[in-house]
Amino acid sequence: MKDTFTQAIRLGIAILILAFVLGWADAIIFAPRRMPACVQEKLPRGRICPETLAARYGERVVWIDARSQGDFELNHLMLAENRMFPIRKGAEMQQQIDAAIGRMLEAAERGECIVVFCTSECTASEEIAAELRELGIIEAPIYTLQGGWDSLKASGMAAD
Repeated sequence: MKDTFTQAIRLGIAILILAFVLGWADAIIFAPRRMPACVQEKLPRGRICPETLAARYGERVVWIDARSQGDFELNHLMLAENRMFPIRKGAEMQQQIDAAIGRMLEAAERGECIVVFCTSECTASEEIAAELRELGIIEAPIYTLQGGWDSLKASGMAAD
């Protein structure tokens, strides 16, 4: 009976150690790579969570990709119906806006929104969204995607 009790104690200690090690590994190794939960109510005006976007608009989105040319060439949204446009800060930005403006003007009539995204670290999407709003001619809602390209991939709306 004493041997059974000793084995149970040892097994319990082994389970506690294993749980501690797994918890530590999760906190140190895996948690930093996870996308934080997006809470729409906590975001500033003009930003949108991928979940909120999917619930409100489904696939009725005109995408503006504000990432660098290199990131765009590595992986980008492959969409039919002229629904994705690269617009980048810089010398060619006005030409890129001109190429997309007709489609962005149609978005409101189609019940669509315009979503600008870049990588999670960049600020270009905020700047481009602000410039599109300042035009004053686009009636469709213009959002910046919270979490950028990474959240777009994680949500299943885009694939590499």
